[in-house]
Amino acid sequence: MKEHFEKLYRQREEMQEVLANFSGAEWDRPKEDKWSWGETYYHLYLMMKWFRRLSKIYVPVSKPVAALQRNKPYLTGSTNVYEAYQDKNKKAMKAPFIIMPPDKKKINVQFADLVAELDKETKLLESIVEDVNDDTAGHIRFIDPLANHPNLIQSIDLLGIHEQHHFLLCKKYYQLGE
Repeated sequence: MKEHFEKLYRQREEMQEVLANFSGAEWDRPKEDKWSWGETYYHLYLMMKWFRRLSKIYVPVSKPVAALQRNKPYLTGSTNVYEAYQDKNKKAMKAPFIIMPPDKKKINVQFADLVAELDKETKLLESIVEDVNDDTAGHIRFIDPLANHPNLIQSIDLLGIHEQHHFLLCKKYYQLGE
């Protein structure tokens, strides 16, 4: 799990470098129907917050059962389910209402504070799973049919894939080159 968290932080550092050279306003949409940087980060923050909340309850409850499976093989990586969904359905996956960013007029947080809150939620998630060894984490499975019921390790990987997916979309929509 550690390597997936490290990947998350590296990706965020890279995006902060891109944003440091961004001359527009973080809350201005690149197109009418596409999320702004601010809305994207708000979505990522809500995703992390809800996954952290779920994990706070689900991981301790699941650990004893998963520990019984610890000597069996498990996967540590995930495929990009967002890309696969789009390829299959010819449209983007819709975010569930609980992780949709609120209307821009209802947001009263500075962009820099939102970025800090995303990191704070990630660190809180890390503290929840830090004492779970990989052999156990590989057998804590989440009910998510779209992602093929990922284990805890794969779920952390999926968080990184999800963020990368949105970062690449923002770069594309704002026409920010490599």
